[in-house]
Amino acid sequence: MKKIFKFALMVSLLVASTSVFAQNTGKPEYPRYGFWSNWSVGASIDYNHELLINSNATSWGMDIFAQQKLNHVFDYRFRLGMPTLFSTQPELADGETLRRENHWTFTLDIMISLNNALLGYDPDRRFSIYLFGGPGAKFNDKLGLITNLDSANAHRENTQRSEKGRGMVMMTLGQGISYRLGDNWNVFCEYSFDATDLVNIFEDDFYKWHDVNSIVRLGASYCFGVTAADQAVAAQKAMLSQENFGALNTQVSNLENQVAASRNNEKKLENRIAELEDQLAEARANQNAAGANGANSEAAKELQATIDQIKADQLNFYAMPFSVQYDVNEWKVSEDEMDKVKAVARVLKDNPDVKIMVVGFADYTGSDQYNMKLSERRANEVKRLLTKTYGIAEDRISTDYKGKSVAFGDIQYALNRRVSFYRVID
Repeated sequence: MKKIFKFALMVSLLVASTSVFAQNTGKPEYPRYGFWSNWSVGASIDYNHELLINSNATSWGMDIFAQQKLNHVFDYRFRLGMPTLFSTQPELADGETLRRENHWTFTLDIMISLNNALLGYDPDRRFSIYLFGGPGAKFNDKLGLITNLDSANAHRENTQRSEKGRGMVMMTLGQGISYRLGDNWNVFCEYSFDATDLVNIFEDDFYKWHDVNSIVRLGASYCFGVTAADQAVAAQKAMLSQENFGALNTQVSNLENQVAASRNNEKKLENRIAELEDQLAEARANQNAAGANGANSEAAKELQATIDQIKADQLNFYAMPFSVQYDVNEWKVSEDEMDKVKAVARVLKDNPDVKIMVVGFADYTGSDQYNMKLSERRANEVKRLLTKTYGIAEDRISTDYKGKSVAFGDIQYALNRRVSFYRVID
């Protein structure tokens, strides 16, 4: 067993080092997801062979488990082993027989995919060879030697003491292969050793007996996949992934060209607004001269609505093509979202005459007052980063906050938890 554990330790170190190497070869990296993403549940049928002295006892059982994928290399799994379904028990010398009663096991397995670590992340890969191991506990109803009536008193004493229920520390180590069926289902086959130190943790006067079991396990699992919130965040992050970095540079260049060519559009919009404001002033003057007039009043309202709409369209026309995303109740910019703030700072540095407005938003959860304050903190924090970290002048950045007054989609749609950037038209 020592050799097996040493071998597993060496393989783990090899996997860790090759995993780091694989992530630096230019291949796509595994996306980062939240705690509730990529959970699986499953079950398996187990064939257990007990490797005891003078014993070849076998039994069948089953496991149920919950498992989460941390990345393309590492998973962890909580596994509950159910009581033995049926077993075969050998006969010992002098009429003795070994009786092994029902037992429960609970283990925490750390799983390491060897081919994913060596070959890097590939979302289309279906086959995996992996090692697993971890600590656990075993609880037996009964375990002991049932002797004939002529057995020695020492045998009777051992029989009596080993018949009592026991709680035991356990270590498991094994290897498995798995195959992914579509997006959700996975089938696997595992072979493992369970090393058990049979210590009665419920009594001071305890009895020790070392036990090793060989187990073959066949099972299947169902993965619930990525949550909707993480999918929305991943879609935003995809704009800044390594494979799309060239596309991002193109977008930034196009944005700079739009800024350089926007003067004519600004002039047209400003002239149109000025014309409408002159018409509005004339309509109000006519209204005052003629007294209250319903038609003139309605015309003035329509002109004012048109002016407001043009100004709103003017603001939206100069919205930057991405937003900073947040988790629920968060207002600090995460490390993954900092590249977007850097992109905005780059545009501002390359165009010193451009001013922007930083606008914070929130989703529907929480009260109006709370979300207004949260969106304000988000906008102010982004402005602080642009000015303090990247040296952009404060008079070039204004802030606004909308709370949940402007929102899209479902009640917790991640797109609503954002800070967006708009060019200010002086």
